Amino acid sequence: MHSLMLVRLAIAIATLSIAALAWAGQDTAAAAPLSVPIAAALGAIQGATEFLPVSSSGHLALGQALFGIDPEAGGHRFSIVAHGGTLLAVLWMYRRDVIELAQVPLRPLTPSPARTMLLMMILATLPLGLVLLPGIEDAIVTVESHPRLVGVCLLVTAAILWFAFSRPSEAGRDDESEPPPPRSAVMVGLAQLCAVLPGISRSGSTIAAGLALGLSRSAAARFSFLISIPAILGAIVLEVAKLGEEAGTIDPVPYIVGFVISFVVGLACLRLLLRLVSSGRIGGFVIYLAVVGLAAVVLGS
Repeated sequence: MHSLMLVRLAIAIATLSIAALAWAGQDTAAAAPLSVPIAAALGAIQGATEFLPVSSSGHLALGQALFGIDPEAGGHRFSIVAHGGTLLAVLWMYRRDVIELAQVPLRPLTPSPARTMLLMMILATLPLGLVLLPGIEDAIVTVESHPRLVGVCLLVTAAILWFAFSRPSEAGRDDESEPPPPRSAVMVGLAQLCAVLPGISRSGSTIAAGLALGLSRSAAARFSFLISIPAILGAIVLEVAKLGEEAGTIDPVPYIVGFVISFVVGLACLRLLLRLVSSGRIGGFVIYLAVVGLAAVVLGS
């Protein structure tokens, strides 16, 4: 049943892309502008792939290459905006946790599971500070611009998932609400750092790291999505600062469309992934990533 759902999802993504190509017409030429139909298709791709362990950034990079969107002239910026839509999906899905975490600063000295979780989230987020080093963002954009490099990263994600879920299930070993220990939080954070490369799935790598460190599937998934909140927020803040410098040259409509669609599709796919992770049936994702990754390596430039 889960494999069938995955196949249907892949077909839906492909159908949206083809439909957008037909709708956009000449807009899909080389160095095409970010039009509304293309933004709608890319927003759907982002929403469908952010939470499923197939790398949303990798699929967005391949989609932008297909549509002729220049990563340095809007594609990379749109990727951040579309991630904002899926961030809203996480906030809504884990709204109770978010409310509890938001209350911790009001009682900073009062011990609680929420305070411990917040501290572990901070530890896991610290490695992302390395992204601010000179040249790192340029390297990310470079990978986005080369489908073959993205394909290699997708193959790496396939290998990570295969190794992580080939181990016996740890389900039931710990409580989903139990914060991970500090060492585990840092290691999961390092996995999240690796996922800044397009094609390395953030959810896949962080959940896999949690499983390797002995967390249950549900606990690893919960921590993975909670630490995505500060990660995506930080990226959005950096990108908004750049948008302020170019506000007069940007058409906001495609970005708004992409944001809304990525939220709606993302919320549905987040619910789906939580069921898939608990069952451990991710073989379909491994096959899918291997096929798409090999296609990108062979056909890409």
